[in-house]
Amino acid sequence: MNKIRLNKYLKDLGISSRRKADEFIEKGYIKLNGKVVKELGTKIDIEKDVIEISDKLKKEKENYVYLVLNKPKGYVTSKNKKEGKTVLELLPNIKNLTYAGRLDKESEGLLIFSNDGEFVFKITYPDFEKEKEYLVTVDKKINEKLLDKMRKGMVIDNKQTKPTKIKKVNEYSYKIILTEGINRQIRKMAKKVGLNVKKLIRIRIKNIYIDSVEYGKWRYLKKDEIKEMLENIKK
Repeated sequence: MNKIRLNKYLKDLGISSRRKADEFIEKGYIKLNGKVVKELGTKIDIEKDVIEISDKLKKEKENYVYLVLNKPKGYVTSKNKKEGKTVLELLPNIKNLTYAGRLDKESEGLLIFSNDGEFVFKITYPDFEKEKEYLVTVDKKINEKLLDKMRKGMVIDNKQTKPTKIKKVNEYSYKIILTEGINRQIRKMAKKVGLNVKKLIRIRIKNIYIDSVEYGKWRYLKKDEIKEMLENIKK
Protein backbone atom coordinates (compact mmCIF):
# COMPACT_ATOMS: atom_id res chain seq x y z
CA MET A 1 0.00 0.00 0.00
CA ASN A 2 1.52 3.32 -1.09
CA LYS A 3 0.00 6.05 1.09
CA ILE A 4 0.97 9.72 0.97
CA ARG A 5 -0.46 12.92 2.41
CA LEU A 6 -3.22 14.45 0.31
CA ASN A 7 -1.54 17.86 0.27
CA LYS A 8 1.68 16.33 -1.09
CA TYR A 9 -0.29 14.51 -3.77
CA LEU A 10 -1.95 17.78 -4.85
CA LYS A 11 1.46 19.47 -4.90
CA ASP A 12 2.94 16.66 -7.01
CA LEU A 13 0.08 17.06 -9.48
CA GLY A 14 0.98 20.72 -9.87
CA ILE A 15 -2.20 21.98 -8.21
CA SER A 16 -0.40 24.21 -5.71
CA SER A 17 2.13 24.33 -2.91
CA ARG A 18 1.45 22.11 0.12
CA ARG A 19 0.37 25.13 2.16
CA LYS A 20 -2.07 26.25 -0.52
CA ALA A 21 -3.30 22.67 -0.91
CA ASP A 22 -4.18 22.66 2.80
CA GLU A 23 -6.27 25.79 2.20
CA PHE A 24 -8.12 24.10 -0.65
CA ILE A 25 -8.75 21.04 1.54
CA GLU A 26 -10.12 23.18 4.38
CA LYS A 27 -12.42 24.98 1.92
CA GLY A 28 -13.90 21.61 0.91
CA TYR A 29 -12.63 21.72 -2.66
CA ILE A 30 -11.41 18.11 -2.61
CA LYS A 31 -13.41 14.89 -2.51
CA LEU A 32 -11.94 11.56 -1.46
CA ASN A 33 -13.88 8.55 -2.75
CA GLY A 34 -16.96 10.70 -3.31
CA LYS A 35 -16.92 12.51 0.05
CA VAL A 36 -15.63 16.00 0.83
CA VAL A 37 -12.49 15.79 2.96
CA LYS A 38 -11.46 18.73 5.16
CA GLU A 39 -9.12 17.02 7.61
CA LEU A 40 -5.52 18.18 7.21
CA GLY A 41 -2.98 15.40 7.24
CA THR A 42 -5.32 12.99 5.44
CA LYS A 43 -3.39 10.20 3.73
CA ILE A 44 -4.45 8.53 0.49
CA ASP A 45 -3.62 5.36 -1.39
CA ILE A 46 -2.71 6.70 -4.84
CA GLU A 47 -3.45 3.34 -6.47
CA LYS A 48 -6.94 2.85 -5.02
CA ASP A 49 -8.44 6.13 -3.85
CA VAL A 50 -10.36 8.43 -6.20
CA ILE A 51 -9.70 12.16 -5.88
CA GLU A 52 -12.14 14.76 -7.27
CA ILE A 53 -11.40 18.47 -7.58
CA SER A 54 -14.18 21.06 -7.24
CA ASP A 55 -14.96 23.56 -9.99
CA LYS A 56 -14.51 26.26 -7.33
CA LEU A 57 -10.82 25.43 -7.16
CA LYS A 58 -10.56 25.65 -10.93
CA LYS A 59 -11.90 29.20 -10.80
CA GLU A 60 -9.11 30.17 -8.41
CA LYS A 61 -6.51 28.84 -10.84
CA GLU A 62 -5.58 30.73 -13.98
CA ASN A 63 -2.93 30.69 -16.69
CA TYR A 64 -2.85 26.96 -17.23
CA VAL A 65 -0.34 25.79 -19.82
CA TYR A 66 -0.22 22.50 -21.71
CA LEU A 67 2.97 21.39 -23.44
CA VAL A 68 4.18 18.39 -25.41
CA LEU A 69 7.88 17.47 -25.61
CA ASN A 70 9.67 15.09 -27.97
CA LYS A 71 12.06 13.72 -25.34
CA PRO A 72 15.59 12.83 -26.42
CA LYS A 73 17.49 9.85 -25.05
CA GLY A 74 19.54 10.53 -21.93
CA TYR A 75 17.08 12.70 -19.99
CA VAL A 76 15.24 11.52 -16.88
CA THR A 77 11.56 12.23 -16.25
CA SER A 78 12.16 13.73 -12.83
CA LYS A 79 12.45 17.04 -11.00
CA ASN A 80 15.53 15.81 -9.13
CA LYS A 81 18.70 17.04 -10.84
CA LYS A 82 20.75 14.56 -8.82
CA GLU A 83 19.35 11.83 -11.08
CA GLY A 84 20.91 13.45 -14.16
CA LYS A 85 19.71 15.75 -16.91
CA THR A 86 15.98 16.25 -16.43
CA VAL A 87 13.28 16.81 -19.03
CA LEU A 88 12.35 20.06 -17.30
CA GLU A 89 15.67 21.52 -18.48
CA LEU A 90 14.26 21.36 -22.02
CA LEU A 91 11.16 23.39 -21.12
CA PRO A 92 10.36 26.99 -20.14
CA ASN A 93 10.46 27.81 -16.43
CA ILE A 94 6.77 27.68 -15.51
CA LYS A 95 5.56 27.49 -11.90
CA ASN A 96 4.08 24.12 -10.86
CA LEU A 97 4.78 22.57 -14.28
CA THR A 98 4.80 18.79 -14.01
CA TYR A 99 4.75 15.76 -16.29
CA ALA A 100 1.72 13.65 -17.12
CA GLY A 101 3.37 10.26 -17.36
CA ARG A 102 6.99 9.21 -17.65
CA LEU A 103 9.60 7.79 -20.00
CA ASP A 104 12.77 6.15 -18.71
CA LYS A 105 16.19 7.65 -19.39
CA GLU A 106 16.95 5.49 -22.41
CA SER A 107 13.54 5.99 -24.05
CA GLU A 108 12.53 8.74 -26.44
CA GLY A 109 9.35 10.36 -27.64
CA LEU A 110 6.27 12.16 -26.44
CA LEU A 111 5.75 13.54 -22.96
CA ILE A 112 2.93 15.88 -21.92
CA PHE A 113 3.33 18.59 -19.27
CA SER A 114 0.94 20.98 -17.55
CA ASN A 115 0.41 23.06 -14.41
CA ASP A 116 -3.27 22.02 -14.48
CA GLY A 117 -3.40 19.35 -11.80
CA GLU A 118 -6.78 17.93 -12.78
CA PHE A 119 -5.63 17.51 -16.39
CA VAL A 120 -2.46 15.75 -15.22
CA PHE A 121 -4.56 13.53 -12.96
CA LYS A 122 -6.88 12.47 -15.78
CA ILE A 123 -4.00 11.73 -18.13
CA THR A 124 -1.97 9.73 -15.61
CA TYR A 125 -4.51 7.97 -13.36
CA PRO A 126 -4.41 4.25 -14.30
CA ASP A 127 -8.19 3.81 -14.49
CA PHE A 128 -8.56 6.50 -17.16
CA GLU A 129 -7.86 4.59 -20.36
CA LYS A 130 -6.00 6.34 -23.19
CA GLU A 131 -3.91 4.85 -25.97
CA LYS A 132 -0.13 5.27 -25.99
CA GLU A 133 1.68 3.96 -29.04
CA TYR A 134 5.36 3.01 -29.20
CA LEU A 135 7.88 2.03 -31.87
CA VAL A 136 10.12 -0.72 -30.50
CA THR A 137 13.40 -1.95 -31.99
CA VAL A 138 14.88 -5.18 -30.59
CA ASP A 139 18.12 -7.15 -30.88
CA LYS A 140 16.75 -10.27 -32.59
CA LYS A 141 14.50 -11.04 -35.53
CA ILE A 142 10.85 -11.14 -34.57
CA ASN A 143 8.01 -13.31 -35.80
CA GLU A 144 4.26 -13.48 -35.31
CA LYS A 145 4.58 -16.26 -32.73
CA LEU A 146 6.61 -14.01 -30.43
CA LEU A 147 4.30 -11.07 -31.02
CA ASP A 148 1.22 -13.20 -30.30
CA LYS A 149 2.60 -14.05 -26.86
CA MET A 150 2.74 -10.35 -26.06
CA ARG A 151 -0.60 -9.56 -27.74
CA LYS A 152 -2.47 -11.98 -25.48
CA GLY A 153 -1.12 -10.39 -22.31
CA MET A 154 1.29 -11.81 -19.76
CA VAL A 155 2.19 -11.57 -16.10
CA ILE A 156 4.59 -8.69 -15.35
CA ASP A 157 5.58 -7.87 -11.76
CA ASN A 158 2.78 -10.16 -10.54
CA LYS A 159 0.23 -8.26 -12.65
CA GLN A 160 -1.62 -9.59 -15.68
CA THR A 161 -1.22 -7.19 -18.58
CA LYS A 162 -4.17 -6.45 -20.83
CA PRO A 163 -4.30 -7.82 -24.38
CA THR A 164 -2.68 -5.30 -26.68
CA LYS A 165 -2.39 -4.36 -30.34
CA ILE A 166 0.99 -5.08 -31.93
CA LYS A 167 1.97 -4.60 -35.57
CA LYS A 168 5.23 -5.84 -37.08
CA VAL A 169 7.13 -3.05 -38.88
CA ASN A 170 10.18 -5.01 -40.07
CA GLU A 171 12.36 -7.92 -38.91
CA TYR A 172 13.58 -6.02 -35.86
CA SER A 173 10.82 -3.52 -35.11
CA TYR A 174 7.17 -3.45 -34.10
CA LYS A 175 4.54 -0.96 -32.95
CA ILE A 176 2.63 -1.59 -29.74
CA ILE A 177 -0.37 0.22 -28.24
CA LEU A 178 -0.84 0.27 -24.46
CA THR A 179 -3.66 1.60 -22.30
CA GLU A 180 -2.13 0.79 -18.90
CA GLY A 181 0.92 2.06 -17.07
CA ILE A 182 3.07 -0.74 -15.65
CA ASN A 183 6.63 0.46 -15.04
CA ARG A 184 8.95 -0.46 -17.97
CA GLN A 185 6.18 -2.69 -19.32
CA ILE A 186 7.39 -2.87 -22.92
CA ARG A 187 10.95 -3.77 -21.96
CA LYS A 188 9.74 -6.43 -19.52
CA MET A 189 7.31 -7.93 -22.04
CA ALA A 190 10.06 -8.13 -24.66
CA LYS A 191 12.45 -9.70 -22.16
CA LYS A 192 9.90 -12.36 -21.32
CA VAL A 193 9.87 -13.60 -24.92
CA GLY A 194 13.67 -13.47 -25.24
CA LEU A 195 14.10 -10.02 -26.78
CA ASN A 196 16.13 -7.04 -25.62
CA VAL A 197 14.89 -3.57 -26.48
CA LYS A 198 17.52 -1.52 -28.31
CA LYS A 199 15.39 1.54 -28.98
CA LEU A 200 12.01 2.64 -27.62
CA ILE A 201 10.10 5.66 -28.90
CA ARG A 202 6.66 6.80 -27.78
CA ILE A 203 5.15 7.96 -31.05
CA ARG A 204 1.60 8.79 -29.95
CA ILE A 205 -0.41 9.73 -26.87
CA LYS A 206 -4.06 9.38 -27.87
CA ASN A 207 -4.51 12.12 -30.51
CA ILE A 208 -1.00 13.66 -30.30
CA TYR A 209 1.57 12.29 -32.77
CA ILE A 210 5.35 12.55 -32.64
CA ASP A 211 5.68 14.04 -36.11
CA SER A 212 4.04 17.21 -34.79
CA VAL A 213 7.03 17.96 -32.51
CA GLU A 214 10.71 18.23 -33.45
CA TYR A 215 13.19 15.93 -31.69
CA GLY A 216 14.35 17.55 -28.45
CA LYS A 217 11.83 20.39 -28.84
CA TRP A 218 8.48 21.27 -27.28
CA ARG A 219 5.33 23.11 -28.29
CA TYR A 220 2.08 24.24 -26.71
CA LEU A 221 -0.93 21.99 -27.13
CA LYS A 222 -3.81 23.59 -29.00
CA LYS A 223 -7.24 23.97 -27.40
CA ASP A 224 -8.83 21.45 -29.76
CA GLU A 225 -6.03 18.96 -29.00
CA ILE A 226 -6.62 19.31 -25.26
CA LYS A 227 -10.37 18.91 -25.73
CA GLU A 228 -9.92 15.78 -27.84
CA MET A 229 -7.36 14.43 -25.39
CA LEU A 230 -9.96 14.56 -22.60
CA GLU A 231 -12.89 13.29 -24.68
CA ASN A 232 -14.06 9.76 -23.96
CA ILE A 233 -11.52 9.27 -21.18
CA LYS A 234 -13.35 6.77 -19.05
CA LYS A 235 -12.90 5.45 -15.58
